[in-house]
Amino acid sequence: MGKYYKGALSESVSGGGNGTISNFVYVSSKSDLPTAIGGVITLLDEYTYFFVKDVDLMGDRLLSGQDSVILGASSENATISSTGLGAVALLTSSKTTPVRHVTFSADLVLDIDAAGTGAYDWTGVNFLDCADIGTVKNTSNFIFSKGAFLNSTGLKIDGTVGTFSFDNSLFSGQSTGTIIDVLSTAVISRRFRIVYSSVVSFGASIGINFDALATVPVEAYILDTVNFSGGGTYTTGVDNTSNKTRWVNSRGVTNTAVNGQIYMHDNTTVTPIADSVTYVKVLGTTTESADNEKYSMPVNNRLTNGAAIERKFLIQCNLAFTTGNNKVCEFAFYDSKLGAIRVPSQTKSTSNSGGRAENVSLSCVVSHSEGDYLEIFTRNTSDTSNITVTDMNFLVTEIN
Repeated sequence: MGKYYKGALSESVSGGGNGTISNFVYVSSKSDLPTAIGGVITLLDEYTYFFVKDVDLMGDRLLSGQDSVILGASSENATISSTGLGAVALLTSSKTTPVRHVTFSADLVLDIDAAGTGAYDWTGVNFLDCADIGTVKNTSNFIFSKGAFLNSTGLKIDGTVGTFSFDNSLFSGQSTGTIIDVLSTAVISRRFRIVYSSVVSFGASIGINFDALATVPVEAYILDTVNFSGGGTYTTGVDNTSNKTRWVNSRGVTNTAVNGQIYMHDNTTVTPIADSVTYVKVLGTTTESADNEKYSMPVNNRLTNGAAIERKFLIQCNLAFTTGNNKVCEFAFYDSKLGAIRVPSQTKSTSNSGGRAENVSLSCVVSHSEGDYLEIFTRNTSDTSNITVTDMNFLVTEIN
């Protein structure tokens, strides 16, 4: 750290305390900080404030400057509180404010609104006994690593945010309230991510609420190796079936899978056949399975992928059809990614003397991502007898 100075230099820079090295201020009491004006302690631009012990601001609050840095020796022995502050945020910020290894303890802690430009990289930060952690909105990034919410709840995410990320952290709430709340007006342009962390929600509390109206890219609401426990409500808003989510290796919630199914029973819609060469789409009214995840049916006989990340899939179809007697018909998957029939899936079946065939099965493996779709096509290689697919079960299953 260099030589430790006291006296006039620290008074001129930090408002009357003991301990500065140029723009580095040691803080062991409120007097080491800039003098409060109207209850507001304004931290200087590009100054670092190193809290060496617990400090009570005695009813005053902090306002960060540009690149004001708040450091602590350890979140175990450097707590920032403010007795008598009440329902006013302990820390207000509209500019980039790095924070390391401190604990905040107040009824209301954060009021962050950075107009879309500020970046917040916080490591080893704890919130202790906070009924309302507060609001973070309009930030370029908010990165929270190796920290903890301890008997604390009410972090609200709002406005336009680039990336909001938590890793290697513990989130233990109170018996009521929502620990992390992504509001309906939040617009997250890159990702919301929690990885290698634990969320403890008990009683009437909610772990994470991600409002269904909040905006986030496809598969950019990420839970990766997150352990939910406590017996409360773990997640609300969007769930694992939403195109917004990608939940993997997590416990206490259902992880994301990418699969789709459509079917039809006793269909009577005829598929017209014009020649014995051309494949045509099978007609009929299909029904979408309620268990589909990231696959949808925008039109009949079509399964469309809604996952941003490309994956491999096993595609399968079983069907029954009617046509003329003893006709050789072919079925195959049409793949929009190819713009053509999937040749390995082509399957022939011959109708019996009554003009019917059952248990026709076709399958294939594809690599698909968002917007790619599959349909069942057919042709009659014998003549132009029309085909009616009476029953069909069409499945797409992710291959791990």
